[in-house]
Amino acid sequence: MDPALLTQLGLESGDLVQIQQLAQGLADAGPGGLHVFGSEVAGKSAAFSAQLLDQVRNRDLEASGEKLGEVVRIARTLKLDAVGQRSRLPVIGGLIDRMRASRGELMQKFSDSNAQIEQLMADVGVQQAAQSQRVQEFDRMHAMVRQERHALGLHVAAGKLQLARMEAELAQLAGQEDPLSRTRRNELDHAVRLLDKRIGDLLVMQHAAEQSLPMIRMIQANAIQLIEKFNAVRDITIPSWKRQFAIQLSLQEQKNAVALSNAIDDASNELMRRNADLMRQTSVDTARANQRAVIDLATLRHAHEQMIATVEEVRSIHREGMAQRQQAEQDLLRMREDMQQRLAQITRQG
Repeated sequence: MDPALLTQLGLESGDLVQIQQLAQGLADAGPGGLHVFGSEVAGKSAAFSAQLLDQVRNRDLEASGEKLGEVVRIARTLKLDAVGQRSRLPVIGGLIDRMRASRGELMQKFSDSNAQIEQLMADVGVQQAAQSQRVQEFDRMHAMVRQERHALGLHVAAGKLQLARMEAELAQLAGQEDPLSRTRRNELDHAVRLLDKRIGDLLVMQHAAEQSLPMIRMIQANAIQLIEKFNAVRDITIPSWKRQFAIQLSLQEQKNAVALSNAIDDASNELMRRNADLMRQTSVDTARANQRAVIDLATLRHAHEQMIATVEEVRSIHREGMAQRQQAEQDLLRMREDMQQRLAQITRQG
C-alpha cells in the first residue's frame, strides 16, 4: 500500500494487517457481496444519531427559554409602587400611599413571586441536567464517528488493494481465448466495475463522517455555553435580584418614615420644590429632545459598516462559488478523460 494513500485515508502502517484481512474477505466473496461491502460500518453511529435526534425534538432549549422569560416577567412585577391603593391627596398623597404599602403586604408579594421564581428555576434546572447529559452523548457520538471514519478508510484501502489484484489478474488473462479464461475475464470485469463503484461510495461516506466531526464539537460547545449561562443566572442573577429587592424595601421604609415626619411642616415647600423640579426637568428634556438629531451618527456609522461588510462578504462568497465550480469542472474533465481511456482500454482488450 502507498503510504501517501494510507495518510490520505487517515490510516497508519499498523492498519495493514486488518486491510489485508478485509481484502482477503473481498477475494472470497462473490459478486453479490461487492455492492454491500462496508455497509455495516455506519450502522452504530446512524442508530445513535437517530436516538439523539429524538431527544433534540423534546424542545428542551425552547422550554428553558420560555421559563427564563417568565422569571424575568415576574421579577419586573416586584415594584413597591404597585402595592396598595392610590391616594388623591396633593403633595403628601404619595407619602400616604407608601405608608399603606405595609411591610407585611410587601413581603407577601415578594414571597409569592419568589416561590414562582424558585419553581421555574427548578424546572429549568431539570432541563439543563438533560442538556449536560446530551453534552456527554456528543462525546460518544464524536468517538463513534471517528471509529466510523477509520473503519471506512480500512474498507477503502482493502477495496483498492483487491481492485489492484483483480486488475492484475485481468492483465494476465489478456489474449487467452479458452472458455475458462473468457469466463473468468467477464467475471473479473464485472467485479472490477462493482468494486470501483463501491469504493467511490465508501470514500463519500468517509468524507461525510469527516465533516461531521467539527460540527458535533461546535454543537457541543454551544450546549456547554448555554449550560454555563443558566448557571450564571441561577447563581448570580437571581440572588442579586433578591438582594436588591430587600435593599429597596429597607430604603423605602426609611424614606417613608422620614418623609411622613416632615410632611406637614414641609408641605408648602415640597409643592414649590416639585414645581421647580418639574419645570427644570421639562425644560432640560425639551432642550435635549430639540437638539438631538433624528438619526444618531452612531446608528448611521453602524448601518454603513454593516452595508460594506455585507457587500464584501457576498463578493467573497461569489468568488468562492466560482472557484469551486472551476475546480468541479476540472474534476469532471479528468473523470471524463479517465472514463474514455478505460473504455478504450476495455474495448481493445475485448
